[in-house]
Amino acid sequence: MGLTDSTAHLLTQSTLASRQIPNASAGRANLWVSSARFLAAWSFPALLGVYLKWCMMTDQSGFAREAQSMGLRSLNLYERLSFFRGELLYGALLIPLLFLILNRRLRSPWSAIVTGAFSLALALLLGIQLLSLKELGRFSSLRMILVGFSWGWHEPSSNAQYLMSPEALATFLAIVGIAAALAWAVRNAGRATSARVASHWKTAGELGVFIVAAVLLLSSKSDAPASPYHQNSFLRAVSSLWKENAVETGEFAGLDLQRTAGLASADLSYLSGPDLIARYRQLSHVLAPEIDPRYFGKEAGANILFFILETTPEKYLPVGTDLKQFPNFNRLQQNSFVGTRHYTTFPITRSALFSVFSSWYPIDDPGNAFDSPAWDSTGDFLRRLNSVGYKTAAFSPLRAPGIPDAALFDALGFSTQVYPNSAIADYDQSPSWQEARIAADVDTLHLLESQLDRWMKHGDRFVAAFLPQIAHSPYPDGKSGSTAQDLQQRGQAILQHEDAWLGELLDLLQKDGQLDNTIIVVFGDHGLRTRSENPDIRRGTIDETAFHVPLLIHAPRALDHSEKISWLTSHIDLVPTLLDLLGAKDARESEQGTAIWNPALADRTTFFFAKPLFGADGYTTQGQFFMWHYFSDSIYKNSSAEFEPSDIVPRRSSTARDVTTDISTMVALEKAWHRKFSQPAVGSQEKPAAVAKVR
Repeated sequence: MGLTDSTAHLLTQSTLASRQIPNASAGRANLWVSSARFLAAWSFPALLGVYLKWCMMTDQSGFAREAQSMGLRSLNLYERLSFFRGELLYGALLIPLLFLILNRRLRSPWSAIVTGAFSLALALLLGIQLLSLKELGRFSSLRMILVGFSWGWHEPSSNAQYLMSPEALATFLAIVGIAAALAWAVRNAGRATSARVASHWKTAGELGVFIVAAVLLLSSKSDAPASPYHQNSFLRAVSSLWKENAVETGEFAGLDLQRTAGLASADLSYLSGPDLIARYRQLSHVLAPEIDPRYFGKEAGANILFFILETTPEKYLPVGTDLKQFPNFNRLQQNSFVGTRHYTTFPITRSALFSVFSSWYPIDDPGNAFDSPAWDSTGDFLRRLNSVGYKTAAFSPLRAPGIPDAALFDALGFSTQVYPNSAIADYDQSPSWQEARIAADVDTLHLLESQLDRWMKHGDRFVAAFLPQIAHSPYPDGKSGSTAQDLQQRGQAILQHEDAWLGELLDLLQKDGQLDNTIIVVFGDHGLRTRSENPDIRRGTIDETAFHVPLLIHAPRALDHSEKISWLTSHIDLVPTLLDLLGAKDARESEQGTAIWNPALADRTTFFFAKPLFGADGYTTQGQFFMWHYFSDSIYKNSSAEFEPSDIVPRRSSTARDVTTDISTMVALEKAWHRKFSQPAVGSQEKPAAVAKVR
């Protein structure tokens, strides 16, 4: 069909004009290319996410755990690639595509703001979770992150090891890279793009998509079953911010969500008190306590002095051996029950002390471990002793608004809290923090000695707890050795100071004629929990050095020798032991522990909780230790609390089902137990606890 003259004329003119005007694609900016430039900023958090998953699978033994759970010695290439599917799909395809389309429609300042804000926020979060993974073996919730920032603020000198770590460096480089990429993208946003450059960008994009698709196809040949490690690190890092009270594995595809939801939703509060007690005894394999005439009432009317060793593992003070470098601890072993296999319930001081003075396991929850909760109060022990005329007081050098020790002491029933004027509010913030920390401990010791002397001269019976902080990390010793051997030597040198303080107290009791009328309880609140305290710690596990602590109960009227307790004991057993020694019989049904001399403890199931800190809980029964590692949803079994990937049991085995069921039941039972048997804290609700200061 022919063209009209006018149409032919227009085409001729257009052709001539197009020859005179440069190609539009070469004369103005290509919006798709400008949008793609902003993707350079996203590449840094994307790579950081891949690095996080790599650390998870290598440094944190993810590959080894998965192979062990599948009954394999190692994973093949396809199986290894399958764990990176989420990072590739989200980090290299979906999120870049979203930004490409979004930035195509936004002006360059808004593209920089949106892409930059998202990339910076995610890079910072990934960096924090990377540090958490390296330090604790798990991701952290928002509550845990805020706790970490608070501790970092109060202990600035301990920040150096984190800020100089490879993980912090990778995060810093990612943030710098994002800023540089955004500056480059904004500067070139209006630059003209030639057809050749546009073609190069298009080819690079197609090649990238092809490579990612090829890797994804290769990973699809994997036979590895879905596991928590398949969850992409971006979503997991974000969702962990609020997944603190539920079992983390419930968020992952391919798992039994009904089962994992049980720990978060189970409610046993409908059970009566007797039914709860029966359920606990059935779960723990313990019988109702019996009176042992060898010891019951042998210390009736005695005083009690608690000497609580901060952050002290059993390997630093191996009770039951010749403690020649600690003459006063060694002296105390005479006429003492020596707990050679004593374990804390929780590797955080407040929760551990709650177990000691209540005979209950703590609630396995971040709010109870780190915040200032309305602590449960029991009617046993301190309130019982207060009611019969005992003077009860806690002597502590640590008094800080953000550390709710005072609320705990109130809940436990101490009628008086004693702090020196030199009490510390943090561990290492002041320029002379080392001298200040030791001085606060010494001032607290002198307060204790003065009060004990007054009580004894007045004929008062007493329960006093001394909580020196000299052994808390970082050590105030002016030394810098940071290997495990160096830290043990430094820790034992610190213990020599505490040994001398114990000697002063023994001499005072001897002078006032009360040494043989005083039960002296020495124990570690918990062991070593972080890499700064123990570089060899098995992160994210119920580790021996975090839970195994020394225990001495000096009972001079009950014993004329040193009585070693060879079976495993727990902090929940201290109150029953002391009340038996004092001869108390009534209103003790809610105790979860048993006197440590009871041989039935050898057959008990004893629990260890650390979910808020390590992302794992566990227990020991019949000579075996078991652990549920929530982060990987792996179940471990070993003859000691030293878990390696080779200790993983098949996830669908009867052992795995028993472990998850027992731990889930115990966590639910403990919540119901606290609701059922707790009472209002007298000190905080009925009458304020007296607070003494050095004058």
